[in-house]
Amino acid sequence: MAEPTTGKETSSVMSNSSLLSDSVSKMSLSPSENTVVVVPDWSFLPEELLHVISKNLEDCFDVVHARAVCTLWRSILPFPSYLSRPSYSLPTLDNKGFWSLEKIPLFLFRPRRAIAAESTASEYFLGEIVRDESEELPSPNQCSVKVEIPGSSDPRLMSMLDCQIFPLGLLFTSPETKLTLNIGHQYRMIGCDAKEYRGVAVLPLNKEGEGDFVVLLNCTSVLMVLRSNEMRWRRFQTLSTATCDDLVTFRGRFYALFVNGDVFGFDPHFLELTPRVRLELLNCGWSTSLVPSSDDELFLVEQIIPHNGNALDFARLTLRVCRLDVEAGQWVVVKDIGDRVFIIGDLGTVSCSAKELSDGCGVCVNSILFTYGPGNVTYSYKYEDDLNCWRYSREKRATILSRSPVVALRVER
Repeated sequence: MAEPTTGKETSSVMSNSSLLSDSVSKMSLSPSENTVVVVPDWSFLPEELLHVISKNLEDCFDVVHARAVCTLWRSILPFPSYLSRPSYSLPTLDNKGFWSLEKIPLFLFRPRRAIAAESTASEYFLGEIVRDESEELPSPNQCSVKVEIPGSSDPRLMSMLDCQIFPLGLLFTSPETKLTLNIGHQYRMIGCDAKEYRGVAVLPLNKEGEGDFVVLLNCTSVLMVLRSNEMRWRRFQTLSTATCDDLVTFRGRFYALFVNGDVFGFDPHFLELTPRVRLELLNCGWSTSLVPSSDDELFLVEQIIPHNGNALDFARLTLRVCRLDVEAGQWVVVKDIGDRVFIIGDLGTVSCSAKELSDGCGVCVNSILFTYGPGNVTYSYKYEDDLNCWRYSREKRATILSRSPVVALRVER
């Protein structure tokens, strides 16, 4: 049975309640009913309560949303360290200068305004969360990220308070909270002017993911390797007669994809080199992409363009999707990628879960969307049982608003 409350305690509780109410509420008049409506204004929440809240925010996206409320909240809630951009200074190939290797978190954002308005289209932004102290912003309700859309005179400032944030399926354990988080990331070599530079991949030398690491630099016709304990570039052995088209990491191994379809997997110590032979394609052209889906699956997506005489018939373009059977060491053709959505384009290849996108917002489960190409309109690919292949579907049209530095999409429902 609860203890009876004394008059003094009751008075204290009522006083605190009144203080809280006065602190977080503003009065407004409803024009339709001529009634007074209390509108919460969380920017006036007492500072001591903010410290309590900050200790109970377990999700990094909750922290991002909370920091977007106002300057006071931003000053009390630190920017999550696991959303920062750690950088490493690496020597250039000729050892006469330095490049900066940066690890950049990537996310999929969706503004809530489209949800509330029940619009026939939804906007998505695929890119990074940028730490923005927002000193230049005139509004007291300052946002936590800045999304730069090319062609605009000013950067587009997007308040994360008004956005859904979807992780891209790479697991990361926070050193502060020891929580396992779903955070996608991408490595970029800032300032790299190496000839035919195409991309970079990084793996730790130990299973704990700490300490020394290995960097693999894709210069198209040659792969260069650097170990952090040596800080010197070496030329990697020739794997294929073709040029390297893509580099990814999966389950602690590098995977290199070449334009002729060759795929090789190897560990960061380069002691075990394994070819992953793809299934043969006859009388057609093709373009391939590697898509890691967390550490669960590695997929090979092939665009197949049949020949029509001496030319390629792009109107008959289809996809073939294969999953790597790690134990058997071979690719297996699949017609289902689960609840995933693959986005393949200028920011590389990403995989995200569509479970949270099941409200008719345009992005479908078991679909693949390409964001590169000559035009700004694209369609998602889905598997068609009647044709026994992946074909683009005109049911969902996506308009590409921007490709860099953030991919911006408008997907029609």
